[in-house]
Amino acid sequence: MLAKLGVGNAHPGGFGETMEQLKKYPIEKGKRVLEVGCGTGRTACFLAEQGCEVTAVDIRPEMVAKAIIRAEKQGVKVDFREGDVCQLPFENESFDVVMVESVTNFAEAQKAVSEYYRVLKPGGKLYDREVIRVKNMSTGVHRALCSFYGVSKIYSMDEWRELLEGSKFAVDFSGIHPFPLTMFEDQVQHPDPVHLSDKQSFMDPRIWQITARYDELVNKYHSYMGYTLMIGSKE
Repeated sequence: MLAKLGVGNAHPGGFGETMEQLKKYPIEKGKRVLEVGCGTGRTACFLAEQGCEVTAVDIRPEMVAKAIIRAEKQGVKVDFREGDVCQLPFENESFDVVMVESVTNFAEAQKAVSEYYRVLKPGGKLYDREVIRVKNMSTGVHRALCSFYGVSKIYSMDEWRELLEGSKFAVDFSGIHPFPLTMFEDQVQHPDPVHLSDKQSFMDPRIWQITARYDELVNKYHSYMGYTLMIGSKE
């Protein structure tokens, strides 16, 4: 659905949260940055505009194709590639920064985090924004949410910490934010300047079925979830 609609930033907090993160934790010009799960490339292209040397991967070829179009329209250079976050196609210690926006939870999280650590240079930083479980869920609630998102588990902050520390990261967290009530929360304040939706995508009934199901689940269960920015340091 996100690929068909050409959504630029579907992670919690949207592009506004990305901008706030980069203000609080700026990345120096010239740094080698890897974005995993780049989608249509909005964050990757923004980082390239700021002078970073950006490589970006996504597992879905239609996302990569749209990301390449975005870079051409914005006049920036990004090395977009198709790839799996659990088996990144890069040498050890290749990047200064790894950027992740609500991707790790959709993969085999431990494998993905180990890959982030492997491709980071010593002293490198991981910035990973993910959904967290903020209070205990019943089995039924957990099953309903995991089934909709296609994930095996919704992690608590302590579980995320344990997972990152298990891959040797030193970990900090930048706050806990309430889970957004809408899927496309910042389209008004931060509209995407590059329109990459498929023709007739808004007429596809499956898309509206998914968004209706999303609204139903979030209205019922949003209080169980939040999101945070995890900052991992490779020492």
